Amino acid sequence: MQGAEESAPYAVPRVVGDISDCYFYHTMEIPGHGVVQGEWDLRPGVDAYLGGFDFRGKRVLDVGAASGFLSFHVERNGADVVSYDLSEDQPWDIVPFARGDAAAVEAGRRDHMRRINNSYWFCHRAFNSCAKAVYGTVYDMPPAIGPVDVAVYGSILLHLRDPFRALEMGARLTREAIIVSDLLPYGRFGLFRSAAVFMPRFQRINDWFTWWRLPPSLVCEFLKILGFEHTTVTRHRQLFCGKSRTLYTVIGRRA
Repeated sequence: MQGAEESAPYAVPRVVGDISDCYFYHTMEIPGHGVVQGEWDLRPGVDAYLGGFDFRGKRVLDVGAASGFLSFHVERNGADVVSYDLSEDQPWDIVPFARGDAAAVEAGRRDHMRRINNSYWFCHRAFNSCAKAVYGTVYDMPPAIGPVDVAVYGSILLHLRDPFRALEMGARLTREAIIVSDLLPYGRFGLFRSAAVFMPRFQRINDWFTWWRLPPSLVCEFLKILGFEHTTVTRHRQLFCGKSRTLYTVIGRRA
């Protein structure tokens, strides 16, 4: 269970001794344990994933930290890191399929988040990390986190009912730049889509956790509205469950 707050809003570190009680969202090389497989293996392309950004001396908010791969990577590259994510105590943005059993899905997701949180703390201790963790929803980020130089949104906007609101919350804390990585939206015949795609379909209840495919042009517009008017877009390939996927990274810098 989540402990009492060490110093609001930061979470008290968990001591997780059993790696079998962890779920690794990212493939990671953990001291004393070797390579542990996760869904995403960002190791070969992490610099492209982060847009080649120089994190030295920056205070960084890693939104949707999951197992902490990006948090620990930017920390090793000279950043002071705040990792932000859900715990088992906050609800996931599940698609409310009327034909499905949303309560059962939510209960399973809470246990899944507990194990993801465990993987973060397991790695935090193994890497001797100084990163701090805050738990909450992306729609209500506590101002007590304080100002950060950079906010990183690593492939989470597609899982959110309101991606603009999530960016708005991070933008209120961010002084310099926001980095967004996400899947490049493709349609039929492998053609790139330039418009947002609403992913859920009532005929098939097979994905309770994916809402959108957002084109980079729309993410750029979101960021410009929020004051990050200087945007760049790059594309790259990353490994998801052993298969290469095309992603994009947008960096928005304050005017």
